[in-house]
Amino acid sequence: MIGLTKAPSHKHCIVCGKTIDDAETFCDEVCESKYRSAQRRQTLFFLVFIGLLILMLIVPVILKAPQG
Repeated sequence: MIGLTKAPSHKHCIVCGKTIDDAETFCDEVCESKYRSAQRRQTLFFLVFIGLLILMLIVPVILKAPQG
């Protein structure tokens, strides 16, 4: 293989893709903040989805219960 050189060991920021040291996960505080915010939003959406799913399963059962 002509012209290929081995790059030094490195990683990329999981938010923006910039090259960072192996020990790092984010390139700066802004990317870390964006990641944490996205994680919180994703968790909130998941919990709302689960709540709606539970309501969709339970409400019809309650409405079909015999009225005494």
